[in-house]
Amino acid sequence: MSLISPSPPLRDLNRRQVQWIGAGFMMTFASMGGQTIFIAQFNTEIRSFFNLTDGQFGQLYMLATLASAILISIVGNLADRIGPRLLGIICLVGLAVMTLIMSQVGNLVVLVFALFGLRFFGQGMLPHVAQTAMARWFNRFRGRALAFSQMGYTLGEAILPFSVTVGILAIGWRNVWIAAAAILIVVFIPIITFLLRDPPDGKRAKARGEVNPDGEEEGKVTGEFWTRANVLKDPLFYLLVFGAMTLPALATIYFFHQAHLVEIKGWSVLTYTAWLPLMSATNVTMALVTGFLVDRFGAFRLLPFFLVPMGIASLVMASFNAQWAIPLFFIFVAFSGGMAPSVAGALWAEIYGTAHIGGIRALAIAGMVFASAAGPGISGMLIDANINLAQQSWGNAIYCFAISALYLALQPKLAARRAELAAS
Repeated sequence: MSLISPSPPLRDLNRRQVQWIGAGFMMTFASMGGQTIFIAQFNTEIRSFFNLTDGQFGQLYMLATLASAILISIVGNLADRIGPRLLGIICLVGLAVMTLIMSQVGNLVVLVFALFGLRFFGQGMLPHVAQTAMARWFNRFRGRALAFSQMGYTLGEAILPFSVTVGILAIGWRNVWIAAAAILIVVFIPIITFLLRDPPDGKRAKARGEVNPDGEEEGKVTGEFWTRANVLKDPLFYLLVFGAMTLPALATIYFFHQAHLVEIKGWSVLTYTAWLPLMSATNVTMALVTGFLVDRFGAFRLLPFFLVPMGIASLVMASFNAQWAIPLFFIFVAFSGGMAPSVAGALWAEIYGTAHIGGIRALAIAGMVFASAAGPGISGMLIDANINLAQQSWGNAIYCFAISALYLALQPKLAARRAELAAS
């Protein structure tokens, strides 16, 4: 049995399917309020207001993010029980409330609570809802649906860091958070509500007797055996999550500690963030290519390759101080960043099916959120111990290449598991 599938043209997508992908895009774009690359723009102002070192702020950030990871692992399976429209709106309201709290933060307890909420609703639940819907609603187009939906991140990465930096200078950091809350309520909630008004498993579709045009064959749901409990007993799951945690950990380090990074390199924050649109453009290109490759060959076949560019990016950051290293670094980060959502998003459906995809993805997301917490915290402690981020980058590179070698060795096992699921 061949594991290589034909990749249908995008023109086969109907208008409703395009709207579903559009909703995924808007959810990931809206999630930027809880993403490290957004929060990091306030790093200097927050540390100055509370008189925190890099390590101290990193540890508070780690505490808040770890708490959000624990909660995601508990409630993430709501994506299997509540429709993406309702759950997405709940998460958007929650994120807006947390941005308002962040605008008024005055003590460390409230700061940690606000960071926890931003990370839970923004980094965790909104992308989880979006990507679970894409993985469940699409089969032949799964890779490209995930790729297009994750471009919300890409747009946010392109325009928000520089815009926020300018906004902080113009109106102050607290007012930027207020503006973010207003945009979430006034812009994102109405658009997402409209785009998800007629989902494939909704009341309208059922009343018309319609079947999802890109669902599993004959409405078949795969992976009934792979409940959360059984997945947690599977050693392969931990090997896959271990690698999936790598990119969130490392990318978060470089963005969260960007103030430290530009200081030791002799760069300016504006120069550094001005190159982010290049990263976003590269990310888009890589995401589109990867989405096609996932639909053609399968996500598991791409696993050995998606962390190699991040390893090269780490070598660049370890080795060079010239300003030309900034765009080179961002290009390689974008190669990995563009591949990761489609590969990781489709992988769980390929290996464990779609019957319990929300709960399974919640476990993986919790691990990735944990990694994004541990990365800045550990890195911040190393910075306080006089091991700067450039020196740490040598270890980051070795780690990426080691995980890539592990995934290459796992290829026969992954191929067998996918074939077994397809035959069940």
